[in-house]
Amino acid sequence: MVEVRHPEEESLDSKAWCWSAVPSQGKAPCQRSLHTGAVLDSALYVFGGYDGVQRTHDFYKYCFKSHRWAQIATQDSPPSPRDRHISVVHDRSIFIHGGYDGYNRVNDFYEYNIDSNTWSEVISSGNGVPPTARHSHAAVVYDGCMYVFAGYDGLYRNDFHRFSFEANTWAQVVDSLGTCEHWPKPRYRTTATVLGDKMLVFGGHDGSRQLNDFYCWDFKVCTWTEVDCMGSPPSPRDSHVAVAYHNSLFIFGGSTGNAKSDFYEFKTVENRWFPVTPTGGTPPSSRFCHIGVVQNKCFYIFGGYDGSQRLNDFKMFRFEADTSEIPNSTLLQDLEALINQDSFSDVTFVVEDQKVFGHKFLMSRSSYFSALLAGGMAESSSKEVVLSGVSLAGFLLVQKYLYTDKAEVTLENAMELFELADRFCIERLKRICELTILNSISVENAPNILLAADQLSARTLRDTTMRFILEKFDAASKTQAFIEMGRANVELLLEILSKR
Repeated sequence: MVEVRHPEEESLDSKAWCWSAVPSQGKAPCQRSLHTGAVLDSALYVFGGYDGVQRTHDFYKYCFKSHRWAQIATQDSPPSPRDRHISVVHDRSIFIHGGYDGYNRVNDFYEYNIDSNTWSEVISSGNGVPPTARHSHAAVVYDGCMYVFAGYDGLYRNDFHRFSFEANTWAQVVDSLGTCEHWPKPRYRTTATVLGDKMLVFGGHDGSRQLNDFYCWDFKVCTWTEVDCMGSPPSPRDSHVAVAYHNSLFIFGGSTGNAKSDFYEFKTVENRWFPVTPTGGTPPSSRFCHIGVVQNKCFYIFGGYDGSQRLNDFKMFRFEADTSEIPNSTLLQDLEALINQDSFSDVTFVVEDQKVFGHKFLMSRSSYFSALLAGGMAESSSKEVVLSGVSLAGFLLVQKYLYTDKAEVTLENAMELFELADRFCIERLKRICELTILNSISVENAPNILLAADQLSARTLRDTTMRFILEKFDAASKTQAFIEMGRANVELLLEILSKR
């Protein structure tokens, strides 16, 4: 099938923030909903779904480079016809799990390897228990594992499972706090999307109504938190799609009881929802149970159900203009090259008796240096500013952060940088250091962290470390660090003992 395109859409292919039809050659998949799509090796793979009459297990590939659809034929047996399943990508394979075959919910697990063009059933080893047979669940891949959340197995679920591709085993995921108090409520037809070290879950249906609650699973600390965000979020819905691009989560369509075509962006940096207003093109029609993927700076939508018929149209939204012939930006590299360089320098710091050249405009990103260099203090007119109690290595890392926003925080320097960020009023760097410290907290170092947090009046770090020590008191109280903390701050020791 060759898709007919309107002339006005041809000019939109390279423009940012525009919808346009996807150029397509070959025979596309038939109209369908409740299918899955996964991107691997510059191609979109579409499996199964419901065409309005029956479940299918046909398998299609769309090549983004040649703009061509092709049905994939294999000599072995693919998964049975199904809809409401999940698919993920790991290494050179696509994995299919669960779904509904028209008669039963299933929990079989299949792998398709694109190099050998073969299907094989994944038989897990060990004593791990896989998810119950279910459909309408959500899944992501993070750090060599597939994570499966929620779905419907006869009941609406909020259980959480992990499959390790390396160990070939299932395990149930538990909250490090040892409680389900902050977990999302049971649901199906929700979305789960990895953004950095977090999985964002939005909406779904709990069996009674559509939802628009918003949760975050932190893979590093293994806890759920409800996202307290600003702006107007999407209305309650299920069967929508969500994708990540840069530091944002994008949500399109879904069902609120009626098919929707609204489009939202959640900017994690601003912690705020924004409606997406395209600058051109015709957006996809209202739909739910469609697929959405990201490839080459574009968001692709295929198929779905509009409430009266299944669809197989193919649309893309370009996040960024086509800049294939424009050189990459060198702004960060150019700014980094100015660190401790005399070129254009208008202030000199003396740290550990060493001169460090700086630029007031960039250093003033810190409110401390802004007041010091641009206010009425004597340093604002001095040729040299002496900084005491600061290591040269630490100051240069702070300067690099102020010039480039790059935070080279390691376990070894995190506490020193935390103290410098606190002294120089750099809140974001302080928070980055805080998270690095908390992610590495242990019985052996917790007393030292608590002592430093108390001295710096770092409330969040102090409260979290205090809880950790109280939970691990028997082990923590036997460490040399705990004894030294008690000697250094008797009041802190008494506070711990009073909370036991």
